[in-house]
Amino acid sequence: MGVFEKIPACLTVCVLVMIFACLKRHTRCAHLTLWSVGWTLVFTHFLAQLLEPLNSHAHRLLLSLDVGALQAAAITFLVSVSTVAEDRRKRSRLLVALGVPPVCYAVLDACAIRSRWPYVVCLLACFAGALLLLQLERRSFSLHMGSIALLCLFAGAWAARFTLIGSFDEALMVLLGAGFALPAVLLLKNFSPRSPALLTICGGFLCWSAVFLAPLLMHHFALMLILPDTLRETPKLVVAFGMILAVVEYKSEAIIGMQRKAKVLNQQLERFSAISSRLLGSEAPNSICPEIASSITEFSSFAAALIHLEDQEGTLRLVGSSGKSQRLARRLGDRTHQWSTSRIQDLCSGAKRISKTSFLLPPEDRDAFGAQDVAEGKSHSDSETGTQLLIPLVSAAGACIGSVTLFAPWDQSRVTPELGRIESLAAELAAAVELKSLHSQLVWSEKLAAVGQLVAGVAHELNNPLTAIMGFGELMSDTVASVGSRDHLTRLLSETRRMKRITDNLLRFSRQSSWDSKLARFAPVVQEVLTLCEYYTRYSKVTVEIDVAPDLPALAINEDEIKQILLNLFNNSCDALQGVDGKREIQIRAYQDGNGAIIQVQDSGPGFANLGRALDPFYTTKPVGKGTGLGLTVCYRIAKRRGGDLRIANVKPHGGLVTLHLPLAEARLQESSSLQVASAHA
Repeated sequence: MGVFEKIPACLTVCVLVMIFACLKRHTRCAHLTLWSVGWTLVFTHFLAQLLEPLNSHAHRLLLSLDVGALQAAAITFLVSVSTVAEDRRKRSRLLVALGVPPVCYAVLDACAIRSRWPYVVCLLACFAGALLLLQLERRSFSLHMGSIALLCLFAGAWAARFTLIGSFDEALMVLLGAGFALPAVLLLKNFSPRSPALLTICGGFLCWSAVFLAPLLMHHFALMLILPDTLRETPKLVVAFGMILAVVEYKSEAIIGMQRKAKVLNQQLERFSAISSRLLGSEAPNSICPEIASSITEFSSFAAALIHLEDQEGTLRLVGSSGKSQRLARRLGDRTHQWSTSRIQDLCSGAKRISKTSFLLPPEDRDAFGAQDVAEGKSHSDSETGTQLLIPLVSAAGACIGSVTLFAPWDQSRVTPELGRIESLAAELAAAVELKSLHSQLVWSEKLAAVGQLVAGVAHELNNPLTAIMGFGELMSDTVASVGSRDHLTRLLSETRRMKRITDNLLRFSRQSSWDSKLARFAPVVQEVLTLCEYYTRYSKVTVEIDVAPDLPALAINEDEIKQILLNLFNNSCDALQGVDGKREIQIRAYQDGNGAIIQVQDSGPGFANLGRALDPFYTTKPVGKGTGLGLTVCYRIAKRRGGDLRIANVKPHGGLVTLHLPLAEARLQESSSLQVASAHA
């Protein structure tokens, strides 16, 4: 073939190299990278042929470059369609094991080495590379695996025969033929479906292999057929065009997949937006949770979703559940039905954070999830074993009020991009739950405020008839002569005065005193509060013990504020003692500690159910309608505003203890005087 006849093929391959280089810039994958390298080696092979002289023997370096590049291209194409193409370490190892021996064989032949043992060593190394290929490709025996093994065995035996008789050129042709035939078999084995591009590439590789093997077979059968040069170059173009078509098909499928994902994403956003609008409305969040769980499993790759919320009693309840299989959702619910808010916090503290608010459950929990069926002797598919994620629902104050539990049947790295939208929906759900609780508690607070105003009005109205009863009773006592009647009248006046004291206490409690007043005596305030609660303690059979130091100085706090604190603490203790068997007792202690006063209210009830949330606004364990969840919060804020502190604790064997620390009026006056003196000196 003349120089001018070689130029078109060389230019065609050069264009193909540039095409694959451009495709590689837009599509990042190992297959396309190896294809670009392979066609670069093919171009090197053509370039070496172009530089070979016409009327004399080619230089050994050009011959080595010619056949070595072609042999290396065959191995590169072979590795590009293997299952280890995406694994960089295995791919490099396979390239070295498969590529070095046949390339060395081709270089030895080009250099006209006549000794047989180097060729035998290269063939043995080729057998070792073939074994490595079979090992890496082995999954289970199939027709394709048998074809690969048979082809390698046949090619090795044929090449060994030519090598032993000294026909090294023919052995090299066998290696080249096997090198271009194996990619066709691997393509059919590792890639599906059988698209037109795949069939084109396979047919091109088989024809390319036939270019090297056909002359040997024709010579063996004494057939004097000569293949035209154009026919010899055609398989290369077929393979190249098939690869370009494969890239186009891949890009088309990627575009279709992106369009499908965009459609699903739009549907997900529409559904989530509708749910968000309902959460911000007047609808109860509990009624929307089943739809939230079903939306997560419908528009994401999660197989199951469970939503737990904390109720008024502080118990975590399942309010929404959905799964792509009912059995999976049921099994996930069985694992989480005993969870509590403290359990969720413990899981999050020991779990790995994989997103903004999502946590991957520890391995022992995932193992236990799958081990349940094993212990029961049941089998489960791969779709029921995977990754379990936890998204805690947190209030604005940082308290846990529930959770969203997700299950994915694969590694967490595949579902991480979907978590952002689900986390946003979970945050909106937490905000809606908190707002709903705040709304209901505020409504209840308004009712209490109205009742307070009504009580104050009733007390005012009762004062007038009580005053009249007391006046007429005293007048009657001067005119009654009978001793028995006088005793009855005295008892009547005593009870009337007690009623008068109660109404006066109600009015005094409801009357707002001056906030500038920062002085209160503790002992009289305690007596007034107990007088207000006298009926409640007698009805509930609660014993009250008071231990107030007689020399306790005045407190640096408003009288109304200390009344409100004591009344809230006393009511909480009385409510905690409801239903308690045995002794019902409340102890109120007060004593001086340095420049402050310590006030303790302790009861013999069950104690605080959740010490971490007891001071949170609107948190209550009382039934609906019996508490607002603001008592301890108000007491804590009053104490902080006056420079004090409030702490809660559980005592053994049972009971709750509230310790209030308040500054003394004398100490606060001394501090003010010191500041005034310092300012005057300044």
